[in-house]
Amino acid sequence: MSAARTITTPAEIGEGVTAYARTLGCGTAEYVAVHPGADAIEDQPFYNTVMAGEGAPVFGWLIWELTGFWLEAARHAVIDRDGTLVDITPPLDGETRILFVRDPDWAFDYLAPKPPRRAPRFLLTDDPDVRAWAALADEVDTLKWRNTRFRGDRAETTFAPGKDTRRMERLQRDYNAAARIALAKALP
Repeated sequence: MSAARTITTPAEIGEGVTAYARTLGCGTAEYVAVHPGADAIEDQPFYNTVMAGEGAPVFGWLIWELTGFWLEAARHAVIDRDGTLVDITPPLDGETRILFVRDPDWAFDYLAPKPPRRAPRFLLTDDPDVRAWAALADEVDTLKWRNTRFRGDRAETTFAPGKDTRRMERLQRDYNAAARIALAKALP
């Protein structure tokens, strides 16, 4: 494994991406060019597609890779401009293209805008330390989700003093330790 680890759009649609895509939406991943809209807001794809007023929204999954460790998918939306998909949401990491899986059976509920949960991670290795790290990442995501309140387009994650706060502190500590172990194994 390479020591350089990044979260990015997978460089190619290989076996792992193909297998993961089969578990999402229509089951086929495709690259979509990123052309940020003039008034588009980072990390707000559902609102951007409506506010753009140019083309129909297409809902689905955005696939990211934690290089060499796992793939992740989050709900996303792009627009269809006369048969060509375009991502108008400004990328957080300067991406010029994204990997997208259409999901014709799902649409964002604009009247009750609670952001959807992520799909399960897809491991790119069978290393037990990476599996442990990913399981902890899933637990952290679940606990954060359970303690997030959504009001309109705002989300606030708070942990009341008590059991969930202690659990989050323990999970975060265990997650950080698991990440250090897995990353150390990846170094040359």
